[in-house]
Amino acid sequence: MACHRAVKKDSREIQRLAALGNEATPFPSRQVYTVADFVFFSHARHRKAGIDCAQCHGAVAESEVVTKEVPTTMKYCVDCHRARCAAADCHTCHELGQ
Repeated sequence: MACHRAVKKDSREIQRLAALGNEATPFPSRQVYTVADFVFFSHARHRKAGIDCAQCHGAVAESEVVTKEVPTTMKYCVDCHRARCAAADCHTCHELGQ
């Protein structure tokens, strides 16, 4: 819910989810984006690098439903990293030897 402290916090659906607190298991929603279990992805690292939510999620601030806007393939991620001169070596996304 970290994003929804600022994005769409007045939405009835967001308020319903916030009322569930941290005890809601399983979370009553459908996951839109998935990555393989051997891939490490951090929203926090991307936000810290200046990547705006809309770059991957579209106009989520105006949307009622999140849809998949970009692929979650290795090629897409590496191309994005290279375009932004971000690290693109194996250890950036894969925790090898763990």
